[in-house]
Amino acid sequence: MLGAAIAAAVKVLVPSEHLTRLGGQVLTGALTMAALAVLVCVCSEADAFVAASFTAFSPTAQLVFMTVSPMVDLKLVAMQSGTFGLGFVVRFVPLTLLAASASACS
Repeated sequence: MLGAAIAAAVKVLVPSEHLTRLGGQVLTGALTMAALAVLVCVCSEADAFVAASFTAFSPTAQLVFMTVSPMVDLKLVAMQSGTFGLGFVVRFVPLTLLAASASACS
């Protein structure tokens, strides 16, 4: 429910023309949805519903959200940092973001 609330808040607080402008371009749409996936921290069972609510974004950008969301988000970064150390996080997060985003866009 928290993911749905955040998605609704974004759709209400961010003007629709900004979302349309961001979602209309493949690269900015994918980057925006990847950043949103990291910040929102939704459960992997709910990420498809949250991604589908962003209708201004292309299916590719929505797929980026769904591939990045289970792998990299703020709570996982905190857990990985505490368990494996900051050096691991500094290497793991960018590589995982790149791999998940590239696989969704290909």
